[in-house]
Amino acid sequence: MKIVDIKYSHLLIISLIFLFQSCSKKLNLREIEEKRKGHQQFLTENAQMASLILADDFNFHGIEVLYVQPGESYYQWFGHSLLRLVGSGKSPSEDLTVSFIADFNDDELDPVKAYYGGYEVLPVINTWRRTFKEYAIDEDRYIDRYVFLTSKNGRQNILTHLKSWIENPQIPGTYSFRRNGCTALLLRLLAKGSIVDGDKIVFPVEVVPYLSTLNLISWRFKRLNKNSTFHDKYRMIDKTVYQGVRDD
Repeated sequence: MKIVDIKYSHLLIISLIFLFQSCSKKLNLREIEEKRKGHQQFLTENAQMASLILADDFNFHGIEVLYVQPGESYYQWFGHSLLRLVGSGKSPSEDLTVSFIADFNDDELDPVKAYYGGYEVLPVINTWRRTFKEYAIDEDRYIDRYVFLTSKNGRQNILTHLKSWIENPQIPGTYSFRRNGCTALLLRLLAKGSIVDGDKIVFPVEVVPYLSTLNLISWRFKRLNKNSTFHDKYRMIDKTVYQGVRDD
């Protein structure tokens, strides 16, 4: 797959942001209050999940890159990419997933702020079971799982920086569709423990093809959807497959 030209992608993104704003429903006062309450509840629950990663004994033995197909809603048109920290849970279903979004805490989206930066970066932490339910079952979108090769030192560096981003959202900079969106943030985190260039691509669909050019993708699992079996959803392979990169 050919990686999209960065200049062209920026023009596309800013055009779509203004389209997103026009598609957004204008909220009345009651709806605004409900949105604020829902947002605060989400932040509280996410902080509880993030505390698991901040624990001193948190660990994992591998990383998977997950790609979620585009959805029907305008904010799902680009698809989504996130990480699974393999071995971080007591069971495969409880492994934690990590993705990055903007903390859109305004009552209405500010397209200029969204494009150039200003919203705080929010690392979203969830379990693999709940992540699968959200995308595959509730939204009827397929999910692809890929093994991302790391070394022991690389994983530790990634974890150290992830913890710092959770504790201080100012470290990764403000969220910007132009230069610091969900894809760039994911790659910049991986770059803390590998040869990945965090500024290389823009769209989620480009992540796996780009990582493949670096020979950092070693395995693709069977595509998952709402009809996938328990075995396919939670299938595990030998941990050594995740550790194909040596520490120098």
